[in-house]
Amino acid sequence: MSKVALFVKDSEEAKSTASEILEFLKSKGYKVLKLLNRPELTRGVSLRGVRLMVVVGGDGTFLAGARLASRFGVPLVGVNEGRFGFLTEMEKHEAIDILREVLSGKIEKQRRMMLSTYLVRGKVRKFLGDYLNDVVVSKSAIARIMEIEVFANEDFMVHIYGDGVIVSTPTGSTAYALSAGGPIIYPDSENLLFVPICPHTLSNRPVVLPANFSLRLRILSPDRACYLTMDGQKGMYLKNGDVVEVRRSRRYCEIYTHPKKSCFEILRGKLKWG
Repeated sequence: MSKVALFVKDSEEAKSTASEILEFLKSKGYKVLKLLNRPELTRGVSLRGVRLMVVVGGDGTFLAGARLASRFGVPLVGVNEGRFGFLTEMEKHEAIDILREVLSGKIEKQRRMMLSTYLVRGKVRKFLGDYLNDVVVSKSAIARIMEIEVFANEDFMVHIYGDGVIVSTPTGSTAYALSAGGPIIYPDSENLLFVPICPHTLSNRPVVLPANFSLRLRILSPDRACYLTMDGQKGMYLKNGDVVEVRRSRRYCEIYTHPKKSCFEILRGKLKWG
């Protein structure tokens, strides 16, 4: 029997929508692994043998599901029960019909680039995980400008004074990077996007880099003046001299996108383009 994972936001609305999807999947003969988006419930969960993950929630739920699913090569499809829904493209009224097409092989997957993140502290280099949207270093004190040296590959790139920096995938270019003035990059492209946050030097602008580049962010601010956040969900304080390394992951996130709405139609709807 084929298995499908149902990854659900911990809200009554999402649980109600997930129940309808669960009944549909069971009626089609699928064994369903139902997971709530709570770290204590998903830690150590294996998706071996799972054919598809259906995410019911908002973009935050989708990002958490993507980190889990990508470790096992499981593709995702998102049903929106959040606010914005850039990643959870399907509305609940159309979810069953689109799932029917996905499971019958009528919709092609998109392959999305992810970011591998490392922390170098002294002589220790620690892997922090693979992320679909972005890696952000931002200030933790309200009124203090932070200071970072940025290296692209081995070349010195820029000295940043400001509120922080964002390193984003094309998928994440419509998230925090967009709010900070970055460009929108077509989601299945492969690039690194570097976006300064409120730089003190106004000529510091966003830069789009090839995907085979790596970025090294060296912290020059005092201990605990900077905070590292990954996909807006995992984070830690940084120390003076820490280096955050960000590069393209060897893993990809495979996503079933909306079969009847192009990327540009979704952008027009979500961003209220004219």
